[in-house]
Amino acid sequence: MHRITLKDIALKTGLDVSTVSRVLNRDAGLRISDVKRQEVERVAIDLGYTPHRTARGMRLRRNFIVGFALTDTDAASPFQATLEFPATRARLYGLEEKLAHSGYLLSLVRVPVDERSATDTKMFNSWGLDGLVYNWRLPTVSTLETLRKANIRAVLIDPLAPAETVDPYLNYVMPDRTLGIHNAMEYLALEGHHSVAYISLNTNSQRLAGYRSAVAELSLNTDARLTRLFDVPAVEIAGSIRAEGRHAARELIESGVAFTAVQTGSDTTAVGVVDALKEAGLRVPEDVAVMGYDDVEGYTQYLNQDPFLSTVRDPNREMGVKAAELLLDQIENDAAPGHIVLTPELVLRRSA
Repeated sequence: MHRITLKDIALKTGLDVSTVSRVLNRDAGLRISDVKRQEVERVAIDLGYTPHRTARGMRLRRNFIVGFALTDTDAASPFQATLEFPATRARLYGLEEKLAHSGYLLSLVRVPVDERSATDTKMFNSWGLDGLVYNWRLPTVSTLETLRKANIRAVLIDPLAPAETVDPYLNYVMPDRTLGIHNAMEYLALEGHHSVAYISLNTNSQRLAGYRSAVAELSLNTDARLTRLFDVPAVEIAGSIRAEGRHAARELIESGVAFTAVQTGSDTTAVGVVDALKEAGLRVPEDVAVMGYDDVEGYTQYLNQDPFLSTVRDPNREMGVKAAELLLDQIENDAAPGHIVLTPELVLRRSA
């Protein structure tokens, strides 16, 4: 079977092999039109061209490997725990797609919690990484210092910490969850809901900010009883959020405050809210509209109906793609760390 080479792309595009090579290697100094550059990239994809990683790496002094950091937590297996999250899987797909197109291999790497191991420059260098991707969790100060010393560029997807606290060395990509909730609330208001409750795990500060800003800007009911926040122990988070959402909705109903819609901080919470509304004899959405957040697998087809739960979807796959773009720009063009904030999508189904 014939292996597609740079020469094949050159013949299709009418360019010489060296120009095709420079385009595919993202040579910023190459003088060529954007149209021609895009044509080369399109032809490479159409022909199924894959760079010879070893030869290319020797020439450019790179290994063409990007690591996806898995950190030890309470889970016995960080690999299994990480991949169980639909959001993480979507991010991995986006990362892999973009990196593979540029000739890079995405590798899952386990970063120990032990500071002495995690901050060993030799350990990072032994992996042969050109870049490292962190998902949610920020690397420690010591680990960041080691990454600097090893000249390994890093990007953080969806930081748990506030964006302003992220170390300047890190690229980051995140969704604007404040805007996501705000847009959902605007939709509910346009549908005639002027008394909208908010039920959420209390750690979702951006989502709460979106709710509060929308209530103020849209002149909605400001009764404090409409806001219901709850805590869940970290070790029980998977099984308790639905139960806590149900309990919070029961308290909301018993409080006597009037409401016609509930914005929740997660799909899991939303399902608990629907449980409580049904128990109270209320119909969704005829009596009370319910809006989730996340668009996770399982709850979108709640109660074995057609896609049911209206929700807000984080652009997880796009976050993976954008994270790869930021990282590649640093690795290949020595760009400064970049920051990208993406807008979540409102997904309307049957519950609102």
